[in-house]
Amino acid sequence: MKVIFLDVDGVLNSSQDGFTIKLGTNKHLELLKQIVDKTDAKIVLSSSWRINNKTKSFIENKLNDYGMSIISSIPDLGSSRGEEIKSWLRETIDFIDSFVILDDDSDMDEYTRARLVQTNRDMGLQETDVIKAINILCEPRG
Repeated sequence: MKVIFLDVDGVLNSSQDGFTIKLGTNKHLELLKQIVDKTDAKIVLSSSWRINNKTKSFIENKLNDYGMSIISSIPDLGSSRGEEIKSWLRETIDFIDSFVILDDDSDMDEYTRARLVQTNRDMGLQETDVIKAINILCEPRG
C-alpha cells in the first residue's frame, strides 16, 4: 500500500487565503486527487486538523467530494510530526510499500525527511509538488 501523510494548512490551503477552513480553492484538492489517481495511494491525516472533530469531519467530507477518503490519522503524541508519523509507520510497516509526506513544515526526523514534499505555505500544493510526490511514491520504501 502507498500512503500520503497529509497536512492541511499550507498544503490544501495557504497563507494567501488565510489558512481558511473553507478551503477557498479547489485547485489544491484537484492536485491531491492527481497524486491519488496516479499512484492509488491512501490518505493518512497528519494535520493538526485530526485532533478537532469539527475540522477532521470537514476535511473528510471535502475529500469525499473529490472521491478520496482518509484511512487513518497519525497519533497525537505531543512530539514532532515526524516522530508521530514514524510511530504510525512502526505499527503498519508490514503493509506499506511506499509513503510520501505532504507538509509545509519541516519538523521531520532523518527517516521521514527523505520522503517529505515540503510545500510553500504561501501557495499550498503546486504542480511541481505533485510530480515530486508521485516520484517518491513510485520508489520503494527506503
